[in-house]
Amino acid sequence: MKMFITLITLSMLSWPTLALDIYQQALANSQRPEQDLEADPRRKPEQVLAFFQLKPGQKVLDLFSGGGYYTELASIVVGEQGLVDAHNNNAYLKFIGEEKLLKRYQHQRLNNVTQLHQEANDLTLCEDCYDRVLMILSFHDLYYVDEKSGWPQIHASSLMAKIRRSLKSGGLVGIVDHNAITGASIEVAQSLHRIDPKLIKDYMTQWGFSFKAESTVLANPQDKGDLPMWDPSVKGHTNRAVMLFKK
Repeated sequence: MKMFITLITLSMLSWPTLALDIYQQALANSQRPEQDLEADPRRKPEQVLAFFQLKPGQKVLDLFSGGGYYTELASIVVGEQGLVDAHNNNAYLKFIGEEKLLKRYQHQRLNNVTQLHQEANDLTLCEDCYDRVLMILSFHDLYYVDEKSGWPQIHASSLMAKIRRSLKSGGLVGIVDHNAITGASIEVAQSLHRIDPKLIKDYMTQWGFSFKAESTVLANPQDKGDLPMWDPSVKGHTNRAVMLFKK
């Protein structure tokens, strides 16, 4: 009788409940840097990763991975049977700094991670190989240009065609970005480093991806979307879109 009750109890546990433990365990990993731990409460990665459905054994591309906050979490979640490719262009590498990246990756600290240092327009990827592609706070950068700082104009449609080819059938693209005011033009990507979430949907569907879901886990109605994302009043706490698209 006791075993029967236990089996019923287990059967009542949904996949999201069980899966959430994977991400909670990743956050609790003792090897994570202190600065990452400090960022967890505001970035809510356990909920974001659960929404993106990262699982052990997957192959993941972290596009414009920056300092590697999500790269490391993905590395832990996919485990020894999974792989993570961490992409950065030269401008991101310069912005993040060599010392910070060394601390993250030196001595094969994340031995299932490969760094890809390539300009977006020259990016070469495997085909039909990724289960997930992450674009964390970087979708708007597809429409940002700063030649003097080494950020050339990105051929967005060409890049995303490569991304689509690199995904397995049914693979998912997870996007997080700073929301702009509803109806804002793409020009705010340049001036505010933000984007209207509707434009993300429009572009992604134009490029052949199907919209799957969105989450309000990083919503902040106090942020009106009319200030640069680095403004002290909103930095680190912008109202953010969290979206999932399928190949």
